[in-house]
Amino acid sequence: IDLACLAYNIRVVPIPMNLSSDHFEYVLNHAEISHLFIDLSITELSLDDIKHYRNDIFILDINDDDKWNEFVNGCNKIKIQKPLLHDLNELSSVMYTSGTTDNPKGIIFNQLNIISKRFARALALPEIGPKDSFLCYLPLYHTFGRWFEMMGSIFWGSTYTFTETTSFKNLLKDIKLSKPSIFISIPKRWIQIFEQIDSLIDIEKSKHKEINKMTHLVTGGNLKWGLSAAGYLDPDIFKFFNNNGIRLLSGYGMTEATGGITMTPPSDYHDDSVGKPLPGIELKLAEDNELLMRGPYVSQGYFKEEIKGSFTDEWFHTGDIFKRKKGHYYIVDRKKEIYKNTRGQTISPQKIENLFQDFELIKSVFLIGDGLEFNSVLIYPDYKKSSIQFDILNDDEIREIFSSMILSVNSFLSPFERIVNYVIIQRNFSKEKGEITQKGTFKRKTILKNFNHIISPLYEKNYLSLYYGSKEIKIPNWLLREIGTVKSNLSWDGNSISTSDQDRSLILKWSKNTIQMGDFFYS
Repeated sequence: IDLACLAYNIRVVPIPMNLSSDHFEYVLNHAEISHLFIDLSITELSLDDIKHYRNDIFILDINDDDKWNEFVNGCNKIKIQKPLLHDLNELSSVMYTSGTTDNPKGIIFNQLNIISKRFARALALPEIGPKDSFLCYLPLYHTFGRWFEMMGSIFWGSTYTFTETTSFKNLLKDIKLSKPSIFISIPKRWIQIFEQIDSLIDIEKSKHKEINKMTHLVTGGNLKWGLSAAGYLDPDIFKFFNNNGIRLLSGYGMTEATGGITMTPPSDYHDDSVGKPLPGIELKLAEDNELLMRGPYVSQGYFKEEIKGSFTDEWFHTGDIFKRKKGHYYIVDRKKEIYKNTRGQTISPQKIENLFQDFELIKSVFLIGDGLEFNSVLIYPDYKKSSIQFDILNDDEIREIFSSMILSVNSFLSPFERIVNYVIIQRNFSKEKGEITQKGTFKRKTILKNFNHIISPLYEKNYLSLYYGSKEIKIPNWLLREIGTVKSNLSWDGNSISTSDQDRSLILKWSKNTIQMGDFFYS
């Protein structure tokens, strides 16, 4: 359906499966949908629901064989009047973002965007061709799934195989079955593939030949190309796959650029780089280092609306802060989301918040620390997704679970970035309360104001007090940060201070006017 519409320049709108019912209704009306193709067996929506949204719409349940055949037969009887040649600048497709806060915005594409992007990818990856095969699990309403995997497979004449489901278990099975040469994924999947290999063979102790053999066994035997985008992936993972015959490339893109903007050139990976500009796109850094772009496959804008600040003199503003070194681009932060602590050390809150995204138990996390001595976080849990029975746990046991997550994140951070304290909040951040933007990013000043009564107590003291009997000892926050633990994990039993999360302790005995601390005695 998508390809037929693109071929005849009938405006086509892929609708994300994860849209809420309100956003689904919004897209139907905003995009002026006249024909809706849907599989009602895999959606919670009913025919009556959709008719309620729009009673003048033609709806075809593609799971109904009789109605589908009737539709196709009807199409075959129509004499096509419209030629396949049309204005390359004419609106061809609209793709809506699946934002969770405000109404989705529709990004517009014309034929020039779509076709020029294919040639750009081909120039960047000249070795890919008809002998290659894709294993695809990214949805077709997703930028990479639609423009890279589907259109790329057709352009190169490659084999195009869908995974059964998006689960990792099925991916492992399907990758061995289809034996792809190309796989595009989010960082989490590459980490899971690495961990699967590590579970089957001890990577640290095994010889390179054995590791290489196991890597190819797990990935189907033919995998030569990989792309990781839409998030941070540790350089060690990139190097592992590249050292074992799989050219894992880093990339950065946006729907507004018909997908990719930068990509690692084959055999030119640099740690933490998202690569160099793809052919056919111009990039430059603004005065504040925001990345700006223009070119034939950059969208001309948004359907029926003009978003202030998106375009300046034909340059599209990405909203991301970059640095450029030896031709490679490096993501620094989201615009206006960098702050300094009391020591003048620069901290990127989104970078730290993103480290929590793999914890299913955490729905939202917000970092605090602008102009302060140390970092804290507000956490809103997602109890529904958890297999843990929280109703049978006490407060200490619940805090232990969240503390372990923070300690895991702290292990990836520099001492000055580490999280010292946290609060589990009772409500999520809200668009209605002005705490989230249209793009779904935090309005940090508003959140700090609205949650000030919760945040302020976290910073009333620059130390942690531990008590035993009538005695009190004070441990400075900077020491907690250097150790890499959180306040709730420290205890003192009168003989030693210990951390519940780490195998370490410090003797501290206080008798009358004498204190023993470690190997030293003080009067």
